[in-house]
Amino acid sequence: MSQGSDTLFEIGSAGELRSCYLVSGDRVLTEPAAIKFGEAMAARVGCDLEVHRRPTRFSDILVDLRTFSLFSPAKIVVATETGIFADQTAAADLLEDALGVLPVEALGDLSRGERRAASRLLQVLMLFQLDVTQGEAGILISRLPDTALQGGKEYRKAHRQRPRTKAQVKLLREQLGTLLERARLEAVQACGEGDLLQLSEILENGLPPGHSLVLAESSVAKQHPTVAILEGQKAHQRVGSIESERGGGWSGLHLLVSELAAETGVEINSKALQELSRRTLREDGFGRSGKSGNLAASTARFASEYRKLATAAGDGEIGLELVESSVEDRGQEDVWKILDAIGAGKVESAISRLRRLLDASDDPIAARLSFFSLLAEFVRHLTAVSGIVRMLDVPGGVQNYGQFKAKIAPALQADLDGDLPNPLAGLHPFRLHKAYLIAGKMSAASLDTWPWRLLEAELQLKGESGQPEVVLFRLLTEVALAK
Repeated sequence: MSQGSDTLFEIGSAGELRSCYLVSGDRVLTEPAAIKFGEAMAARVGCDLEVHRRPTRFSDILVDLRTFSLFSPAKIVVATETGIFADQTAAADLLEDALGVLPVEALGDLSRGERRAASRLLQVLMLFQLDVTQGEAGILISRLPDTALQGGKEYRKAHRQRPRTKAQVKLLREQLGTLLERARLEAVQACGEGDLLQLSEILENGLPPGHSLVLAESSVAKQHPTVAILEGQKAHQRVGSIESERGGGWSGLHLLVSELAAETGVEINSKALQELSRRTLREDGFGRSGKSGNLAASTARFASEYRKLATAAGDGEIGLELVESSVEDRGQEDVWKILDAIGAGKVESAISRLRRLLDASDDPIAARLSFFSLLAEFVRHLTAVSGIVRMLDVPGGVQNYGQFKAKIAPALQADLDGDLPNPLAGLHPFRLHKAYLIAGKMSAASLDTWPWRLLEAELQLKGESGQPEVVLFRLLTEVALAK
């Protein structure tokens, strides 16, 4: 369920007060949104708001909420990043919170930060159905999969997407064994199935009048049964769902900008915002669909850069010149615009855009190979269009997209004789139309040479050439200038 940005906040000042609410999404937005909501409810019922960030004993919060208050008319509590709705896919990110305190001493009392880290470790172990109270600590830690220790999103962002080495993982296992032993000695607890059971009972039976819990979570498992209950009660708000739009924009960005402006007291003008998002926001990688995954790392970078710019701007607003002089350009380049430039024969623009794409990547090798794959598919579509046009005597040069979609595309994507698979089947008519127009400007003789030229380039990119980028740029140029 996706609700409007004001839905829960309206409930906070009017309407029925529920026992529990969930605010999920990007970490940089969930906490301020949950606190804003909690403050509205606290003001309404006449009590102070309690905020617990990454609590080590979530069960204590639940027990307290179920107890009638002696000195206050109500209890409104915000708890952030408890991880109660996380699953195994979030293990690496949860564990990353624990690794910052390592190594811990074998003796002495655990600090508050070490207790929080120990709680996270216990939580991750329980996600993999490991009994944290039984067996030698080292053996228990050895049962965690390597993927949980090789680095979460933030670690990989800082290390150009490279996972931890085997030696690093081995050392972490040893240090985590010590942390687990200390956690057992000091009876550290973690958010687990018992807490989830208590929360389920709260959702079913309610809390004392005027008592309410607001959870702010960045890790929420898909189709989690408790989350489904909250959605059914209209008590789940998603915030910070920033997604790329056609044309290079970002939907939902205004939510993040609004929070940052309120936090820093400094506004940003439209041109500066456009440039800042261009230089910082990007999805991790790209694939056949041109779509891709995680924005969490880049939204965190956007927020970090905004705060730095706000400090530099002082009493003024953040302007374009300040962004250009202060923020490194590591944003996302639209791969389709690179292909459009190639198809239009605009070599300089295509090379410039590809250079930016590679420079911004955390893993240039992977980015280079991914773009080659996309370029090779683009060329294969050109050769397929040319071959099918000749084979079926399909009319060429139809510029009108509506006419092409209605009359030409079905012919190009129809089943071929002899049950041969049609390489154009499933291709979006808009992309097919572009390929059709570009192929129409190229000679059949030229297009027929491309299969072996792509094979040669692929071999060079994958090891036969000491200058793989030169190979890719040369291939791009040859495609763009082909006649």
